[in-house]
Amino acid sequence: MDLHIKKEAMKVLKVGLFLFVSIFFVLPYLVQVSTYFHEKGHQNALERYGVKSSYTFNLLETIPNFFNPKVTKLGVTRFSLTDYKMLNKYQRTDVNVSGIVSDLRFLFLIAIYLAIVNIYIFYKVRVKKEYNLVFILAVNWILFMWLLALVQITVSNITFSSGDIYQLVRYLQI
Repeated sequence: MDLHIKKEAMKVLKVGLFLFVSIFFVLPYLVQVSTYFHEKGHQNALERYGVKSSYTFNLLETIPNFFNPKVTKLGVTRFSLTDYKMLNKYQRTDVNVSGIVSDLRFLFLIAIYLAIVNIYIFYKVRVKKEYNLVFILAVNWILFMWLLALVQITVSNITFSSGDIYQLVRYLQI
């Protein structure tokens, strides 16, 4: 009986360790990847209109910045505001919306993956009667957490006063 308790305790420890590592180490870097592509969308649009821009990220600050609610430097494309204001309203719209379009692509791809894999899991459990799905469930967990973080970030980017849509409306009158 003592050996059975040790085995179960090890299972609980492994799951706890996996959850800890996935939330506190893997998720911040996945968000950093999607932030990079979000900002790359802005940069590509700015480049189309001849506005120079830059974006840098620091892998050492990813984790502390991810968990700091007051951080202002998670991902910002730097560019000349004067050059941006010289663009017409359609070009400014393209610049501001390009990052959100990148976010929506990630959301779509993750959601499609999760839908297909969960249909596969249903098939394996109901039809094949196979229950060894640890790896698939682990990947699902990580992607689902990333999906939730991206939804929150995208909604924030659309609704908050420092987000892309607010900045677009702010400079639309120019």
